[in-house]
Amino acid sequence: MHRKLFTAAPGAKVLCCLFLFISANLLIADRTAGQRYLFTIRIGGLWDLSGDHYKEGQAAFTAARKAVEAINSQGGIGGRRLELVVADTRGKPGRLLLEAKTLIEREGAVVLLGPTSEELTRVLRGYAETYKVPVVLTSGDDPLLPINKEKSLYWSYSVSPGLRASIKALFQKFTSVGLYTIGPLVADTVKGKNASLWLRGYGPEYHLRVLPFQNFGIKDTDVINQLQQFKQEGAQVVVAWGPRSWGPALARSASGMDVHIAVPAQLLSSSMLWKHEGSFKLWTAGPPLLLGYDISPSHQCAFVVTRFYRAMGNYVDGDSVEEMLAAGAAWDALHLAAMGLKKADSATHLDLRNALENLGNRYYGVNGIFKPRKRDHSGLVPSSLVVLEWDGNGWKPVMSRNGR
Repeated sequence: MHRKLFTAAPGAKVLCCLFLFISANLLIADRTAGQRYLFTIRIGGLWDLSGDHYKEGQAAFTAARKAVEAINSQGGIGGRRLELVVADTRGKPGRLLLEAKTLIEREGAVVLLGPTSEELTRVLRGYAETYKVPVVLTSGDDPLLPINKEKSLYWSYSVSPGLRASIKALFQKFTSVGLYTIGPLVADTVKGKNASLWLRGYGPEYHLRVLPFQNFGIKDTDVINQLQQFKQEGAQVVVAWGPRSWGPALARSASGMDVHIAVPAQLLSSSMLWKHEGSFKLWTAGPPLLLGYDISPSHQCAFVVTRFYRAMGNYVDGDSVEEMLAAGAAWDALHLAAMGLKKADSATHLDLRNALENLGNRYYGVNGIFKPRKRDHSGLVPSSLVVLEWDGNGWKPVMSRNGR
């Protein structure tokens, strides 16, 4: 509020009285806001509500809001209600950092959830580690291993299906159905090369033969030559790892190849599924969420998946696979943060971080079962993922030889 100084005038006393009245009300408002923080816990959300990924961002926002409503309806956290404060990151790293700072310093958020796209994951992770703020990531698949001293990850957690868990789930299924020769096809990026190392590293554990990896440029329009080469080398299934934007090119290339293609959930897109013409088998290590109401009652996450769909209601009707994955991750991130807050001694950054690292109990979510620990800040249980096959209309579980 800018004050103007007036010379002596008949209305000076009236203006002074008005100023005092406004000042008093501002003080009352500040006190009221401070008291409100005593009875609420603020959680910050950083998603793209505009830009190229706005649909996924809106889906995440809606799911997080529904999760807050569900938790508050059960009494909140120790009698304190959760309050969700969300900022639009617009798909821009600079915007994300600016909004993260605002949510923490001005809005008083105790934890940050997000982002929408994998491209911003490392930016948010860097903010968390630099400013010692707990973050629950809703995208990306990098392993979060705090024991790596060169890239400390003490403040970053994740509910997005990670690289390690996805590979183990796929490899276990390959063994059970008799697919023993694997062709790794990865993006010509640092992340792609890391994925190839993990794929090769887990081969012996599951008695699989992993062929030398082949790569592709993320702007390549096809990978026909690479797929043909793998077929000549005897690959029974090609495991492809890369950015979501490349999925349609993979589907076009595999058309008519009569090969198994397995991908992580992060690579899936509606555009990719539309390109699938049934001429090849498309598998994914998917979160239980993708099964919807068709999830088996025996799955450990069946109850929470059904609860999620009931809470979301019409909001998920007609959603793309990208939107569903974004919504599921936001729902899990909010509930995992709430689980940590219930265990924490106080709603502070440090206490919440320590609580998340020492939860004790597992979190059963729509993306799987999580138990973060000091050696793994994701803690996703590989067996809680479901290896699924796309049949053109929906997802169905891949059955092993013993019918399971």
